[in-house]
Amino acid sequence: MCPFYVTGESYGGKYVPAIVYKIHIENSEAKIKINLKGMAIGDGLIDPYNEWDYGSVMYQFGLIDEQQLERVNLQSLLARTAIELKQYLLAYAIFGNLIELFYTEKTGLNDIYNYLLTQLPATFGYYVPWVTASENRRKIHVGHERHNDGVEVDIALANDIMQSIVGKVAEIANNNYKILIYNGLLDVIIASSLTMDWIDKLQWKYADELRNAERKIWKVKDDDIEVAGYIKQAHSFYVAVVRNAGHMVPADQPRAAFDLIDRFISA
Repeated sequence: MCPFYVTGESYGGKYVPAIVYKIHIENSEAKIKINLKGMAIGDGLIDPYNEWDYGSVMYQFGLIDEQQLERVNLQSLLARTAIELKQYLLAYAIFGNLIELFYTEKTGLNDIYNYLLTQLPATFGYYVPWVTASENRRKIHVGHERHNDGVEVDIALANDIMQSIVGKVAEIANNNYKILIYNGLLDVIIASSLTMDWIDKLQWKYADELRNAERKIWKVKDDDIEVAGYIKQAHSFYVAVVRNAGHMVPADQPRAAFDLIDRFISA
């Protein structure tokens, strides 16, 4: 039976662990079992309470000054308090204002996914013209019915976005499934340092070993001049950061992304 991995990025940080956990729970009684091996998540939204504490990240990146840092920290505190009170919609609104309005206003940047870029790459605009072209719609059998642009889905999921799924991640880790959590070093919206924050706090059986594991230099090929990133590991849990990549690691560094996932699956 072929090994099965569940992978995703960004909001996939929610649905990837949910899918893996569902398979894990039901596999023992299932008539047809899935050969579940593990999961890989890139720049994933897993624990908003820790991952969206943006003040330190923006300040260390040099994107805001001390005065602006105070404002960001205050907004983050309000949002985290809302999460503690289970006021998830309020928390989402506060963080949305911080990311969509404050960040652009104070930095002049419109790309929250890579702090080196002022605007989103032109390639982000290729999808809509392609998918709406008559010839392509015919080829992918979608007909001519119009659908919404995702706003309705965003509204429907708003209450879920600010909730943590670390409990399921811990359960998956404690059952010895392989896990890869990776981040692009240039990402702001899911920064690598804040990803490490929730990983360091994750309650699982080898937590101390992962915290104390040596972070190693990673190159795609040993004789490469460029360093692809850094990897640390404890048992079947891998954590990687990818250099010269933002939120969408496979788009920014496809060679490194392929090597990373290939190493993970082959390990």
